[in-house]
Amino acid sequence: MRFSSSGVSRLLSFVWICLAATPLFAQATAASQAPPSFAALETEYQRDILPLAKNFCLGCHSTAQQEGELDLERFATVAEIRKGTSVWLKVAEMLDNGEMPPKEAKQPSLEQRRELRRFVQRFLDAEALASAGDPGPVVLRRLSNAEYTYTIRDLTGVPLSPAREFPVDSAAGEGFTNTGNALVMSPALLTKYFDAAKGIAGHAVLLPRGFHWSEYTTRSDWTNDALARIRALYARYTANQGASQVNLQGIVFNTNDGGRLPVEHYLAATLTEREALESGRKSIADVARDSQLNAKYLGLLWNVLHDQTPSLLLAKIQEQWRNARPADAAGIAVEISRWQAALVKFQSVGHMKSWMAPVDPLVPQQELKFKFPAIEAASDVTVFLTASDVGDGADRDFVLWDKPRLVAPGRPDLL
Repeated sequence: MRFSSSGVSRLLSFVWICLAATPLFAQATAASQAPPSFAALETEYQRDILPLAKNFCLGCHSTAQQEGELDLERFATVAEIRKGTSVWLKVAEMLDNGEMPPKEAKQPSLEQRRELRRFVQRFLDAEALASAGDPGPVVLRRLSNAEYTYTIRDLTGVPLSPAREFPVDSAAGEGFTNTGNALVMSPALLTKYFDAAKGIAGHAVLLPRGFHWSEYTTRSDWTNDALARIRALYARYTANQGASQVNLQGIVFNTNDGGRLPVEHYLAATLTEREALESGRKSIADVARDSQLNAKYLGLLWNVLHDQTPSLLLAKIQEQWRNARPADAAGIAVEISRWQAALVKFQSVGHMKSWMAPVDPLVPQQELKFKFPAIEAASDVTVFLTASDVGDGADRDFVLWDKPRLVAPGRPDLL
């Protein structure tokens, strides 16, 4: 079958007209089937339906009889019917199944049955429209055991189990344990809630400015937990090295272990990324993040290695670093550790003094001892004592040789 261009145009126009008319037809149909108002239903109920109910229904379903536990006599108005909508859902079902009135009772005509059924349906439609969006009665429910546990954990950040002594949640008819009607609250369970709240409060650690939660409940555990978190913070950037052995009343143990920066790792990072840092392709923060190092200390070390201020201590180390490769970082670290040992000493922690104490390498006097090589008897020996500067010039340098002497075992000193 072939269509001309004009025929195709007319067909498309017809389709568009049909599509445009469809919503209008749907709106008109919905408007024609809109549920009546409750005032109109009240009028219809009093005029037509209530007489039918008295004639064919109330003989068995009156307030006095209530056969099948169904009382229709109490529905004297539509307002009363709205309070028992579920009953009229059952009435509609029984009318559809031909169960009401029973076969042995007086039967309404077909038209009367249809009239009653139409009213019930019109009322149900009006009630459904009036209650659209209303979920109905909502049960004020408690949290289930799992919900209560997870809520407490979210609020405190601690893996507590406050519901471990609670009875198991019962399941409702739907099979769910979090249905409101199934989550009962007995006096015994309320007591358990109070006990659980006291247990939770025992995990609160009071601070000078507020409080925080701990998984422990004793002061000693709180202290140990805080110390462990502090150590873990420092352990991210320090190495477990540098311990010294002490003997405390016969108890031998290592002290001052850990808490020291692994200088070799920082030196290796500066040597590996030296070109990238100097050219600006990478920043100190980038190198620290990639190497898992402390950015602040890495920046301080980088600045010291590039410091142009003349320094007797740093000049040699800076020269070594400028000529070094990444594999030479260990040797530079050894040189730095020697200077550290000469300038700083570590003390025992907890004895009312700081852990690191400075040491002044300059001393007012130094005793020097030299061993003479073997010499022939009757030979003249000349001894020269010479002192020189350490590379910074001899300006304002003074040396005084005090009590030079020859010492031999079993003999008096020769001055």
